[in-house]
Amino acid sequence: MNKSFIQKNTLIPALICTILWGSAIPVVKTGYELLSITDTFAKFTFAGYRFALAGILVLLLMKVQNKPIKPEKSAWSAILMICAVQTVLQYVFYYLGVGNTSGVRGSVLSATSTFFSVIIAHFVFVTDKLTFKKTIGCIIGFLGVIAVLSGSGFGYEKVKITGEGFMLMSAVGQGIGAVVSRKVAKGKDAMLLTGWQLFIGGVFLSVVGLLGKGEINITPKGFILLLYLAILSAVAFSLWTVMLKYHPVAKVTVYMFLVPVFGSILSAVILNENVFTIKNLIALIFVCLGILLVNKQK
Repeated sequence: MNKSFIQKNTLIPALICTILWGSAIPVVKTGYELLSITDTFAKFTFAGYRFALAGILVLLLMKVQNKPIKPEKSAWSAILMICAVQTVLQYVFYYLGVGNTSGVRGSVLSATSTFFSVIIAHFVFVTDKLTFKKTIGCIIGFLGVIAVLSGSGFGYEKVKITGEGFMLMSAVGQGIGAVVSRKVAKGKDAMLLTGWQLFIGGVFLSVVGLLGKGEINITPKGFILLLYLAILSAVAFSLWTVMLKYHPVAKVTVYMFLVPVFGSILSAVILNENVFTIKNLIALIFVCLGILLVNKQK
């Protein structure tokens, strides 16, 4: 997909990105099953391998494009800050939570990062205050969370701190990461920052996992799955970055409502989950409507 095509279109590149991101939760859950991963430290190792490899792929892509991949001294503080929040904080909770909840719930809860970033940005950026429309969008989005966590008849259903709770914490981490990235990445190459923060964060998670004796036996199928997850991160981010370069932010980010939709559909296909229940559909509608409202242009 060349740059001229991306300059003229947003729909197809956005569909590719959101499908890739939507597939992450069911594919990670499949990886746990395929590689018999149940131990906490083994999950860290699995996550670490993915992100270290994704970081290498992003940097290789930059090298192919004849872009410098050595960060300037001034960029290292930004790299480490983004790494600490986005790759480490977000994905520690993400990889622990994914194994303890369904793919549909995980997809809906992960999508709430949009609302957390909007709320956090209100307190950080003078020019990005909560408006009436954004506030209503956040309220509707969180009503979707209540719906997906409810049981039959919208009563209480089992909610695990280590499952749904961790996925919400991961969404908070992603929301903080979005604000931190916007704050510290100004004037710097976004791909360079991401390539290095993914690589450093991946190495850190791998070391933590291996020190905790969380070794994993990667089979040929497991390697293909791991490679897919790494390519997913590298391709989706790179494509999304190019889109943001040529189109208004709101015109691009509005497509984020498709991530929980594709996540739910792919959970049904890959994990054989029952997606089409009333509460799941209501949750998806509310969360998607909330994302559309907070990103909609005037």
